[in-house]
Amino acid sequence: MTTTDLLNALSQKNCSLEKYFEKNDGQFKNENVKKFWESLIEKSGRSKANIINKADFSYCYFYDIINGRKTPTKDKVIRLALAMRLTVGECQEALKISGRSSLYPRIRRDSILIYAIENHLSIFRCDNLLKKYGEECLK
Repeated sequence: MTTTDLLNALSQKNCSLEKYFEKNDGQFKNENVKKFWESLIEKSGRSKANIINKADFSYCYFYDIINGRKTPTKDKVIRLALAMRLTVGECQEALKISGRSSLYPRIRRDSILIYAIENHLSIFRCDNLLKKYGEECLK
């Protein structure tokens, strides 16, 4: 079922959420944050310690994020994406799972972030590009 199909079903006058959820149970994104982050960490082939160091996170904060106890800001998700060398698609999914807006290439700063992710830049190099083009560094 496409996203448009789901949206159309929700916009029907007589839509019952209970029936909608029953009928479309397998259509929803995986909301298990821990499983999501763990699969990305495994796919990255990097150790958690390596990711923590490259993202410049404290151990506690990192584990709070991957265990779903804390919701990272958009910049923190970008830091993780750069540290794990995620694809732009994986980063967009991580942003969605974290309840953050997607990167949008018509926004200058987001274009730089997309470029940095695509080219597997370090956070330091990404921040240098952001500075060079007058944009705010990652927080």
